[in-house]
Amino acid sequence: MKNLKNVVNILLLSSLAILTWAQGPASNFTPKNPVADNLLTSENTVILLIDWQPDLIQTVQNIDQDIMMNNIEALVKTAALFDIPVIETTIGVEMAGSESTVPAVKKWVPKTVKNIDRVSLNAWQNRALVEAVRQTGRKKILITGLWTSGCPTYTALDALEDGYEVYVLADVMRDATKVAHEMAIQRMVQAGASPFTWEGAGAEILRSYTHPKTMQGDKIKGGFVEIMKDHFYPFAGKY
Repeated sequence: MKNLKNVVNILLLSSLAILTWAQGPASNFTPKNPVADNLLTSENTVILLIDWQPDLIQTVQNIDQDIMMNNIEALVKTAALFDIPVIETTIGVEMAGSESTVPAVKKWVPKTVKNIDRVSLNAWQNRALVEAVRQTGRKKILITGLWTSGCPTYTALDALEDGYEVYVLADVMRDATKVAHEMAIQRMVQAGASPFTWEGAGAEILRSYTHPKTMQGDKIKGGFVEIMKDHFYPFAGKY
């Protein structure tokens, strides 16, 4: 009987807490249409992973490679958490024998995603990739890849030309030299792309602490908070 009373008390307290919260800050949150939203959402965004291959990674010199790999892993985990479509593409695997996507990135890409290998530096000149983007029905593209001044830039410029909203994730896009990276970012921005970061994009998609994936998720146990704890805070101020 005592145990039952304790359970009832807990349920009453829980109900009171939920009611208090509902009447507090959360009651003033205004939802938006996630498909038509002008901001990034998990329903209107697609991510391009361009050429995260070992031979390209090894030549990156304008950022510590541990930081770079931390950032790309954070992004693909964010995509996995929010079920955002990912399009994975590589260059020269079939034709030149280059290694494919590194395991740290590949393990977070859904197994249903078929990598698109290319011969073109410009990923937008690959019909399979353009069709994969089109089939998502989404107009906001987050672009990340190596090297900044090559494949990601050409892809971004052509995607803009075709009417897509392009976001270049500057902290998940690197090059062999600092000037090559910075000039490429400037070129894409001048053409109409929006510069951004993985954390900024993830927070924009989360949007509110009332989001069910704030602190939990099927693929990421601790939700977006866990991703931030593992990949953002430890690197604050390091780049």
